[in-house]
Amino acid sequence: MAVTVHEISFRGLAGTIFILLAMSVILFVIGFSTTGWSIDNDNHEGLWERCVCGKSMPDDVWFEASRALVTLGLFGLCCSFVLISIYMCIHSVSKNSTLTALVIVSFLSVIVMAVGFAIYGMNRSGLAWSFAFTVIAGILTLFASILSFVQMRKSVV
Repeated sequence: MAVTVHEISFRGLAGTIFILLAMSVILFVIGFSTTGWSIDNDNHEGLWERCVCGKSMPDDVWFEASRALVTLGLFGLCCSFVLISIYMCIHSVSKNSTLTALVIVSFLSVIVMAVGFAIYGMNRSGLAWSFAFTVIAGILTLFASILSFVQMRKSVV
């Protein structure tokens, strides 16, 4: 049985993954929690609050689905950040299992995010900065997922 060697350094590939996921978490939380997903005239909409002048609008099924998927994406992103932190900082756990879990969770998070973004984007016009922040965070998470896979292949997991 071959010995697995993990090169772990904040200046190396693992550090790049850590930085990408940290930036993703920050951008995603900002976009997730603000009302700039869709701006149309004086109406501002986020996933959790609408500022609509003079009228109340019920949530559509597609909106609830988008909200649920984006929330699952955030949960997966946070789990990915915890996993890369464990991989880099806690040496008593299995590096192979942690890295494999990181690759799986981060790729699944990207897929769930992308579906949520697509549902929201197809049903709303006037997409704005909060939506853009979360999409950028999703792209950074995709890059981190790819680099995690490269790290896994380099470690011969």
